[in-house]
Amino acid sequence: METMRDRRTTLGSCHISVKGEDDVDSNKLLCRVNKRQQQKEIPHLSDMCSWSNKPGVDFNRSLHKELFSSEIKNYLSKADPLPHIGNKMLPYLRKSTRRNSTKAAGQKDSVNMLFPAKEHFAKIFCGLNEALVSDWLERAIYSINDLREWCHIGDNFVRFANFWLSELPYKQKLNLLQLEMGLFDDELQSAFFEEVGAELEFSHLHSVRSATLCEYPEVLLNDETKYVFLDYLNLMSSEQTIEYKKMLSGLKCTTNNLQIALWLLALRAFALANLWHAVVKFYKAMVSSQPPPGLPNKSSVSATRKQKSDLFKERAFQSIQLGYIDVLHYLIKGHQIDPYVVDENNRNMIFLSVIHNQPKILEYFLDMDSPIPNVNQAAENGNTPLHAAVNIRKTDIMSLLLRFAEIDVNAPNYQCNGATALHLAIVYGHLDICYLLLKAAADPEIQMGELTPLQLAQHMGNKTIENLIRFHVNKLKKGK
Repeated sequence: METMRDRRTTLGSCHISVKGEDDVDSNKLLCRVNKRQQQKEIPHLSDMCSWSNKPGVDFNRSLHKELFSSEIKNYLSKADPLPHIGNKMLPYLRKSTRRNSTKAAGQKDSVNMLFPAKEHFAKIFCGLNEALVSDWLERAIYSINDLREWCHIGDNFVRFANFWLSELPYKQKLNLLQLEMGLFDDELQSAFFEEVGAELEFSHLHSVRSATLCEYPEVLLNDETKYVFLDYLNLMSSEQTIEYKKMLSGLKCTTNNLQIALWLLALRAFALANLWHAVVKFYKAMVSSQPPPGLPNKSSVSATRKQKSDLFKERAFQSIQLGYIDVLHYLIKGHQIDPYVVDENNRNMIFLSVIHNQPKILEYFLDMDSPIPNVNQAAENGNTPLHAAVNIRKTDIMSLLLRFAEIDVNAPNYQCNGATALHLAIVYGHLDICYLLLKAAADPEIQMGELTPLQLAQHMGNKTIENLIRFHVNKLKKGK
C-alpha cells in the first residue's frame, strides 16, 4: 500500500468548480503553485482564475481577489443553505442506507454522522495554511494525471471495472476502502490538530470528512450504487464535462466564507483523487507485471483527442472480447454506449460476440430488453452473424443465434452470390451445423447463384450432407 510520502509529486495546476456551475459561467477556481517545477496540466480543468504562492503575497487577500470572480461571490452570497446540515442525511444516502442496512449495520464509518454547523467551520479551518493546501492539490494533480494516463492504455479500464464489479469480494472491498480512508483520517488529524490546535474535537474532523467525501462508505459499497466508483474514475480520466465539475463540487455543507469554501473544494479534490488512485494502485499490485492474455497492452488515443463515444465504443468492444458481461452491462445501462454501435467493419456487438466466441455475451443479449443489436445485420463483407458462426464452427454459438426471435436463417450474402449460412456450412463440410440450420427451417432449396444446397453438396462430394439435405427436400415437398 502506498505511503503518504509516495503520493507527493510535482504540482501542476488544479481547477476546482463550486456548486452551481450551471448558473455561473465563470465559477471556476484555479490554484497554480510551484512554477519553478515542471508542470502537468489537467486538460479537463482549464481556463480558471489563478494565483501563485509568491513570497510576500498576502494569501488571504489574494484568495478573495484572484480565486473568486465577482460572479462567484454573488452566487455564494445569494445561495440558499443546503438542506442537509445538522442531523439530516443526504436523500440518496438515506435511500441507500435503508436498502443496504444489513451490510451497513455496525460499521464505524456511518453516513449519519453530524455535518459541522456553520460556526464550527471557522474554528476548524482558522489555522490552515497555504503550504498544506498546496500539498493537497499537488498530490491530487499527480493522482489524476496518473489515473488518466493509465486508464487510456490498452484495456486497463475494462479489466479494472471487471475487478471492481465482480472479482473483488464485498468484505475485501470494504477493508480496502476503510484502510485508505484511515490514511485520509490521519491526514486530517495531522492537518487540523497540528496546525489548528488540539482543542478541536475528533467528531469535527469526521464531520469534515463526511462533508467532503459523502460517498463513503454507503454509496461506494451499496449494490444499487456500485457503478459510482467507475463513473468517477471515468470522469477523472476523461475530458472536462459538466458531470466532472459536479463531482468535484459535490460538497455537503454550507458556508458563506469564501476561503473556507476554497479549502473544502481543495480537500474534496484531494480526497477523491487520493482514494481512487489508491484503489487502482492496489489493483495494479494484484495483477501480474506481464500483460495479461487477451488484448494487446498498447496505448490508446488520448481522451482529449478521442470523442467520448469512441472511447466508450472501444471499451464495449473490449468487454465483449474479454467476455466481461458486467462491464458491458455497465456501459449499456449507463447509456454510455449505443446498442446499435458497429466497428470499422460494420460488425455490431452480436457479430463481435460470435467471432470472439463469447456465448455468455450472446445469452446476455438474448435476455436483454429492447433495444438490442440487430442479429441479422450484415458486416462490410456481406456476412451476417449466422455466417460468422458457420466460419468458427461453434455449435453452441449457432444454437444461441437460432434462439433469437428475429433471426433470419436464410439471410443471404449478396457479395457471395446470395450464399446463406447453409451454403457455407455445406462448403465447409460442417454436418452438425447443417443439421442445426435445417432443423431451424433453413430452406433446403434456396439457391446460391445457380446452385441449390443439394447440388452444392453433390458438387462437394459429401454424401452424408447430401443425404441430409435430400431428406429435408423430400420432407418439404411432402408438406406442400
